[in-house]
Amino acid sequence: MSVHSIMVNLNNGGNVIMTQAPNLDFVPNVEMPNAPNLVRPNTVRPNTVRQLRARAEFHARMANLEAKIKAEEKAREKAIKNAVKKAAAKKAEEKARETAIKNAAKQAEENARREAVNRSKAEATAAKAAARAKREKSNRNIAAAKKAAENAKKAAENAEKAKKAAENAEKAKKAKKAAENAEKAKKAAEKAKKAAENAKEAEKAAENAEKAKKAKKAQANALVRIVNKKWSNIKSSTMTRNQKKKMGKKIYYTAAPKLHPNRGGNTQAFQVFSNAYDKFKTYVNRN
Repeated sequence: MSVHSIMVNLNNGGNVIMTQAPNLDFVPNVEMPNAPNLVRPNTVRPNTVRQLRARAEFHARMANLEAKIKAEEKAREKAIKNAVKKAAAKKAEEKARETAIKNAAKQAEENARREAVNRSKAEATAAKAAARAKREKSNRNIAAAKKAAENAKKAAENAEKAKKAAENAEKAKKAKKAAENAEKAKKAAEKAKKAAENAKEAEKAAENAEKAKKAKKAQANALVRIVNKKWSNIKSSTMTRNQKKKMGKKIYYTAAPKLHPNRGGNTQAFQVFSNAYDKFKTYVNRN
């Protein structure tokens, strides 16, 4: 544990003034009125317990701020990843829809081929029946030939009916399939639209967060400039040293809560602010 050297002097009123004190948060240099004589007036041991506690609190605040920044970065990365995943899902859905359309076309072609084969078989059966009727006409009586002709005609009519029924069934199947594909395409389009909206909202949220961060930093920097201007005016004023200290300390305690990282301030601006206050105290103590 290091020990800081503190210079002890007497002011015009006979009071003891301690200078070159350690840089403690919120603890200015101490003036001890009517202090007793010291055996060693040039050096005293500072309150190291308070100093260590102040440093520990400062490091804890810095760690909390760093964790908060990392959490914000992680949330932004997660939003971007989700948008990428949704875009990939949209692409996969489009590919699946194209595959479904190709499969439907292939199935329709296969069904048409089968119906053509069935029609050919029916026509062949009708032709055989007609040939058989013709043979029977030459070998049997007219009545048998007439009956065979009627049977052939009925077979042809049945074949035509079967053909029309097959065509109607195919048309109905195609219409149903087209309706299903249209519904699937509609749902896919809605999902794609929703994914695009979510991605746009995530991007907008990230932009707003970045703008808020920049605005907050600019506000903190503006406050630091205002405080520095006030301290400069105090240093150039005709006030006494004690009045300058009092006014400078008041300005410090008014602005510190607004800039402190644990209260939503900016770490960099707070460091600049603290360094400026240290310079102000050094200037006032020397002049």
